[in-house]
Amino acid sequence: MLLEEEKERIRAEEIFRHEVRQKIEAEAPRHSRRKRLWTLLNSSFALWFLSSVVLSGLTGAVTWYQRWNNERLRKADVERRLNIEISSRIFDGLDELRLDQKRIENGSVIPALTVYMYGVTYLDNRVTYNTETYDFSVYPEYKQRKFRSLIFELSEVVDPSALPALRDAESNYRQLVNLAGQETLGNSDSQPFDKSASLDAIKKSNDILKQLQKFPRWSAQF
Repeated sequence: MLLEEEKERIRAEEIFRHEVRQKIEAEAPRHSRRKRLWTLLNSSFALWFLSSVVLSGLTGAVTWYQRWNNERLRKADVERRLNIEISSRIFDGLDELRLDQKRIENGSVIPALTVYMYGVTYLDNRVTYNTETYDFSVYPEYKQRKFRSLIFELSEVVDPSALPALRDAESNYRQLVNLAGQETLGNSDSQPFDKSASLDAIKKSNDILKQLQKFPRWSAQF
């Protein structure tokens, strides 16, 4: 008969073998799943899927981003150039009004109609002296563009939050145009020069141009 000590040794070995077997069986499915996954990834279908679907999707996303970014940069550049062009015209108009006020105060005859028209012509880049037209545009491509046309193009590239301010700017421009038109109807060359009316026209025109300068990026001083 086996000694009690040997029985305990045999029992311990059996318990150890049982535990090892259970551990191997528990880990076997995990290794099996990993193997199956690796086999799937190396299959022709998986390679086709990764190359055709995933890669093409990434390529499409990169292409879309590049187009979006290029369009964003284009709009930013157009906005910058338009703001510079418009702010330059406003500044030139204000500078002309300042000079006209000094001329009138020193005795020059500048009818109110002419004052209003100066404001409009500087905004539209249609300044004319003695039948000669001068170009004060900053960018050659805007030389023939009127103020309203510049505002319209700007409204196509700015953030939507800026649109109300642009509508106000267009309204101020239209007000100046209307003042010039009303003066045309209500005055003639035969009427005597009214210094106070001309100075009042200077003030009204100056106020309108100052209102335009309230739009962000139109208040630059040159």
